[in-house]
Amino acid sequence: MSFWRRSTRKRDEPPPTTPTAPSAPPAPQPERSVLAALAAGDVVDEGAALDELGRVRGTTGEKAALIAVEGAAARGLATEALCTRAAEIALARGEPDRALALLADSSSPAALILWADASAETGAVAEALTLIERVLARDIDAPGARERHERWRRSLGARTPAAVSALAEPTLLRAEAPDTSLRIVGEAGRGGAGTVFEAVDDALGRRVALKIYHRPERERDKLAREARTAVALTGVGVVRVYDVDLDKGLLVMEWLGGGSLKQAIARRDTELLFPVERWLIPLVGTLARVHDAGWVHADLKPANVMFRAPGQPVLSDFGLAHRGACVVEGGSVGYMSPARVRGDAVGFAEDLYGVGRLIEDVIALGGAPERWRKLASRLLAADPGWPDAGRLAALLAEPA
Repeated sequence: MSFWRRSTRKRDEPPPTTPTAPSAPPAPQPERSVLAALAAGDVVDEGAALDELGRVRGTTGEKAALIAVEGAAARGLATEALCTRAAEIALARGEPDRALALLADSSSPAALILWADASAETGAVAEALTLIERVLARDIDAPGARERHERWRRSLGARTPAAVSALAEPTLLRAEAPDTSLRIVGEAGRGGAGTVFEAVDDALGRRVALKIYHRPERERDKLAREARTAVALTGVGVVRVYDVDLDKGLLVMEWLGGGSLKQAIARRDTELLFPVERWLIPLVGTLARVHDAGWVHADLKPANVMFRAPGQPVLSDFGLAHRGACVVEGGSVGYMSPARVRGDAVGFAEDLYGVGRLIEDVIALGGAPERWRKLASRLLAADPGWPDAGRLAALLAEPA
């Protein structure tokens, strides 16, 4: 523009513009992977995350994918299914410790089997065996479970009972109890030691539970211990014993019409089982009283927790009870701690492990708050960190 034009241009006239080339569109940003989003704290679709894990398996991307899942798990954002799939990859990479860390809070049968395999690879065979037993306690026909159980039993010298279906357990079918006034009405339950019948005492006109030992001549001491311990611990939450015959192998107890925890789980009786604290708090309170008296029950399982009424659990079957820490022979597959399977002396912590298993069995039905799964995982850990059942009872009684 000439000087004249510049000097005479109106003050409000805009200056001329110089044409510019059109700006280039922004470069597309690479799409962030689902697992990267999960690791960053985003909520992602579980199915999409599982699919991505499947795609990277065996590729150079699986290491980064594992790190992403581990990071999400540390913040409580990874589901059990995702941790299990990641643990499969870690185990295939020859990193069993990494797999164990991913599975630490798992409870599904698939996760427990994988956890057992990883434990066995690290040399912790007793831990592996107890994990498989937790699977067998739910499903005797879980694929591969019985084969693993038998193999690891042999490696430990068969210190734990063989896994059998409940239907294959021995039982006695008698029409009446010999030389008593009891009339058997029907079978109520059975186990490795004996069969429990619903019976009527015609002389006293009351309904009772009659336990008949399978091998009274061989298990006289066990029967005596079961009867005498229950009598010594008489009180709230412990089954009442009315009579015993050591020679005939008979034990007469109160009839508990509410049935067992095992039966409630089998029929999915949510009204009885939930909320969990309604029966768990009084049960742990009874266990604390048992421990305060110096006894370890040593056979906590759903079949041995009975109910007088909803919210009124009763501890039964003291046949394996003992004082202090000692080596305990026998027990129920799926409910013995790794220390016990190894043949170590077991004390009060054995019962806390049993409490963890009870919680796990109940919450497997679904519908329980997350805190119960975390509590079960802690009680089932090698070192639960609970000094005694009394402290646990106090903790459970605190508001959630």
